[in-house]
Amino acid sequence: MTLQTPGSRIRERRKELKFTQRSLAQALHISHVSVSQWERDDSEPTGKNLFSLSRVLRCSPTWILFGEEEQQPAALDEIPLQLSEQQLQLLDLFDQLPESEKETHISSLREKVDDFNKLFEELLTARKTRKNK
Repeated sequence: MTLQTPGSRIRERRKELKFTQRSLAQALHISHVSVSQWERDDSEPTGKNLFSLSRVLRCSPTWILFGEEEQQPAALDEIPLQLSEQQLQLLDLFDQLPESEKETHISSLREKVDDFNKLFEELLTARKTRKNK
């Protein structure tokens, strides 16, 4: 069943993952009022909030906004509870760095993710504009 609005998708996924509006808001470092507004479709998450929400709800930003079937989130029993081999390798390499280098690499990764998020936000905006025509 495809949920019709971003708000209904956010609400159902939040409940599926056993978050309250308040606990989801705490995980996102935002007001619970924002979560309530999203779920009522009074507003939509954008920018950093959209990407944080997709991370916490373990789904894609495009599924939240557009409900695309091929982007549907994994069922809870399909979500791995352990780190992947790649994640473990990354942690091991990071731990081998001297303390003075760790913050440099974190900052670099943060910048790359921010750049990716900006690009993705531009693509989503263009898609919304095209969809509304």
